[in-house]
Amino acid sequence: MVRCENINMRTTLDLPDELVMEIKILAAQERSSLKELIGDLLRNGLRARTVATRQNPLPPIYRSRASIGRNWISEIRRDIR
Repeated sequence: MVRCENINMRTTLDLPDELVMEIKILAAQERSSLKELIGDLLRNGLRARTVATRQNPLPPIYRSRASIGRNWISEIRRDIR
């Protein structure tokens, strides 16, 4: 397996003008480049999503009704709590 670190990729994003202005103002206030600020914002956003996903995992998948039997509703209610 090849491991790549510190490799930059160029890309083009089509962002709303208002958002670009907000990012430029924030970059100037923080004395940061747009590249650094956008990278930080993306990393922080991805981390926040990862944490939120761990805190709110997807609900469990249940078997078909035919194989569950009588306790189907009580199993679901227990798992929801």
